This record gives sequence, structure tokens and C-alpha cells, in this order.
Amino acid sequence: MTEIFYVECPGCAESKGPITTHAGTLGIHCSCGVSARVDIEAQEISDWWER
Repeated sequence: MTEIFYVECPGCAESKGPITTHAGTLGIHCSCGVSARVDIEAQEISDWWER
């Protein structure tokens, strides 16, 4: 069964999602200027940086 979750942007704390669970990682880009890698297994931000 596919699970859906949300993560908070580490720059502005805006909720990002919905993100569906699949093996691996994906990237998000927030309007506040932060890009982040999301670890789907842990359902959290694994790495982030400002653009």
C-alpha cells in the first residue's frame, strides 16, 4: 500500500507534499529559495541548501 506524507521546508517551515512512498529519494524546491533532498524511507529531509 502506498503511504502519503508531508515534510516541512527547513527554510520557512511550509508543509511540502503530498509525497508518496517509493524506494529512494526525491528533491523539493521551495519558493523561499531552499532546495532539499527527501529521504522517502525515513520520511524526512536528508540534505538541504539555499539556491
